[in-house]
Amino acid sequence: MTTLKVESTRVAPSPMEPRACLVAYDDTTGVYRFNVCNQGATTLRKQMSSYTGVAEDKLVFESRDVGGGFGQRTVAYPEYCALMLAAKATGKPVKWVSTRVEGFLTDTHGRSNIINGKLALDADGKFLAMRLDWINDMGAYLSPAAFGHIRNTTTCMTGVYKIPALYGTYRVALTNATPVGSYRGAGRPDIAYVVERLVNAAADEMKIDPAELRRRNFIPLAAYPYKTPTGSVYEIADMPGMLDKALKLADWNGYPQRREKSAAAGKLRGIGISTVIENSGAGNFTDEVEITLDTDGTVTAHTVAKSQGHGHETTYALIVSKALGIPLERVKIVQCLPGFTLIGNHTGGSRSTVGAGSVCHLAAVKLIETGRALAALELKLEPSQISYANGVFSSPQSQQKIELAALAKTKPVVVKADGKFGSTFPNGCHIVEVEVDPETGVTKVVSYCAVDDCGEVIHHAIVEGQLHGGVMQGAGQVFGEHVVYDRDSGQPLAASFMDYVMPRAGLIPAIRGAEHATPSKISPLGVKGVGESGCTASIPVLVAAVIDALRPLGIKHLDMPLTPSKVWQAMQAARAKS
Repeated sequence: MTTLKVESTRVAPSPMEPRACLVAYDDTTGVYRFNVCNQGATTLRKQMSSYTGVAEDKLVFESRDVGGGFGQRTVAYPEYCALMLAAKATGKPVKWVSTRVEGFLTDTHGRSNIINGKLALDADGKFLAMRLDWINDMGAYLSPAAFGHIRNTTTCMTGVYKIPALYGTYRVALTNATPVGSYRGAGRPDIAYVVERLVNAAADEMKIDPAELRRRNFIPLAAYPYKTPTGSVYEIADMPGMLDKALKLADWNGYPQRREKSAAAGKLRGIGISTVIENSGAGNFTDEVEITLDTDGTVTAHTVAKSQGHGHETTYALIVSKALGIPLERVKIVQCLPGFTLIGNHTGGSRSTVGAGSVCHLAAVKLIETGRALAALELKLEPSQISYANGVFSSPQSQQKIELAALAKTKPVVVKADGKFGSTFPNGCHIVEVEVDPETGVTKVVSYCAVDDCGEVIHHAIVEGQLHGGVMQGAGQVFGEHVVYDRDSGQPLAASFMDYVMPRAGLIPAIRGAEHATPSKISPLGVKGVGESGCTASIPVLVAAVIDALRPLGIKHLDMPLTPSKVWQAMQAARAKS
């Protein structure tokens, strides 16, 4: 039985831009117009209507360029209600801009869990059962997104492993701290962290190579779709193939020689591995997309999902362009117009391409079918006699043809499609090597390899960007980010970037990445989510590498953040005991 207690520390989302909001009230219509950076007007509109009693059709939201969300912008905040009152009372638009200090104090925080874990194994290293007991710090009161990160941990609670028996308890605590909400990963990194730490600890106790222990306990490929003890259904994942590719990419077998080379230079070298899975697109939400074929031949797709730097406008345009077989420059994407009537979800939980992206494809297909009927009228043929390819309807029998764009010369053609797809389960294997300076406690990440499965890839550079960003956010939590409160007074001790250590670009070296796709059948595009895979895998793997580097000193556990001071003190204490 392997037993371990870990803490997933409290962090602040810290997007590029602090929160800001402007509200204007029209007393002739009773409409409130908001200009506010957010992750999705649908969620915000419902929350504000619920809080204020104002009908949803009287709340109009506009959101332009948004400098990052990370879950913090999914909820309505009290300041927005105050602005409504002020705008109505003064008859003038009223704005408010948060300072960075106010952001640390009032923006929802993330993580903040203590988990006690137990993993039972037989003599051959096969997993028999697991128990997880959680204490979740919710802050002084519950945010609108309070329980999402708790719920998400249950969707992938046994990770990528076949564990026959599972038991867990959750306790929530109200404290003096800022309320907790969603933060990139929203529970998925927490469950991956404790499960992977347990597996690594078990490998150490049983003297089994951590990669081999994982291989012995992977869910077999033939067992998919696999129903977990908590009821989630993993559609498909090829973890043995994923592991093989990652081990080769990282040159796992060559690690002992690199460790000796580091030792000769006076450094402690460690290696870590994580094999993780997480749910994306959680919830059974409906998305609608409206496509208009304009009179100038332009195809415009209207979506509710709003980008905060994700590249929706590129991804959705590629999807529509490919489905219609027309040049990319003829496709235009419009996101979350003020006063929209479409149904849709906010951008978060890695659901945007699985949801709205898939519906963009369905709407494009519907436009083809609508166009086929219009072309049949123009050509005086039956729709069944007409084929479509690359923007042209044609009849092989009569040699007649008409371009898609020509069907809208006098009147735009408008179609609407919707879809509900549920969760996909992206997965990955990350391997990291670090060097620790025994004199200073400074950790240097010297190698980072990542192999990920996000299904079919629409745009490789966007996928890489999402993975790299997630890895950096995970590294931030591992090596520095921590919202701390004074134990006696309850005063926050980290309320600016002078006190709160954000990751720098040089923290992680160039990431060597590879894809190992198993296409999803849930989405017509075969895609899975990708936005949270990086932070889900990076947190356990980076901690594992540091613990491995310190293992020769007898150090087997440290809690985040692994600051130079904490690492140095642990080494000093270990040397004093020896």
